[in-house]
Amino acid sequence: MTSNGAPGTPSPVSPATSGATSEASSTDRPVIRSLALPVGIVAAIVLFVPVVPFWTSLRGVAGPTVMDSERPLLAGLATLIAFVAATVLAIGVARVVNAVVGTFVLGCGVAYLAMRGGAAPDLVFGGTNLVHSAIECGVWAVLVGAASWAIYHFGGRLPDYPLTGDEEVDSATGPLARRAWFAGAAAVGVAWLAAVTDTKGQAIGAATLGGFAAGFVARSLARSTQPIFIAAASMVAFAATLGYIAFAVQGDLSIGLIDGSFPRLLRIMPIDAAAGVLAGTSMGIGFARSFAGPIDE
Repeated sequence: MTSNGAPGTPSPVSPATSGATSEASSTDRPVIRSLALPVGIVAAIVLFVPVVPFWTSLRGVAGPTVMDSERPLLAGLATLIAFVAATVLAIGVARVVNAVVGTFVLGCGVAYLAMRGGAAPDLVFGGTNLVHSAIECGVWAVLVGAASWAIYHFGGRLPDYPLTGDEEVDSATGPLARRAWFAGAAAVGVAWLAAVTDTKGQAIGAATLGGFAAGFVARSLARSTQPIFIAAASMVAFAATLGYIAFAVQGDLSIGLIDGSFPRLLRIMPIDAAAGVLAGTSMGIGFARSFAGPIDE
């Protein structure tokens, strides 16, 4: 029997019950938000764990690029599947927290695979084709751009970038957004300064610092425009620079690795750059929030 005596009619919720439910919901929300980042990072890493064996090269160790793996097509497909799955995970994190945190989670997943890949010595002594490496960097730029769009589109826009009603300001590809893309040059410059050793960890760290600089500068240049393609723009800058080096570099790279004349940016593999700009731009955009808020129209 219901409270009104009519079968099938739900009982009214008392104010006390409603208040308790609302209080529980507001209490759970911060807990979920605080857990989203660490759980998301671990889950993203788990998604990339099965990909590591596919990157094994003919030398018996993980290659520095997909093209150096024993079966490049299979390695590329496995990496793509993991990347798409991690992007879906990042969208979920973005819906719980925000798009910047979701992008950071994706970057952490890619960083795990990058850490397990080859470094500069593997690139030199494994006979990596620098042109192929530049092309692979360009492919990563496309993937990063597509993932960034998906995270912001399905995960939700950043709340501290209010809609202005001006298409040139609100558009992710409008004039202000395109001006912010030039911040990708800062990513390359800072990464060049930071990449001073041949270790894999420092290569990823240098790319992350570069991404941080790009995110900070981009937000300063376009304070009211969603920074959707900043990471992709940074990857384009890395790919263009790597392409230039591929055609401009002269001499034996192995000798350069020993005597210190090895080009600094060749220490950063394409996947290192992808991991660095995804995580770094997210941190740079978040950090810049304290210094460059939206412009009041």
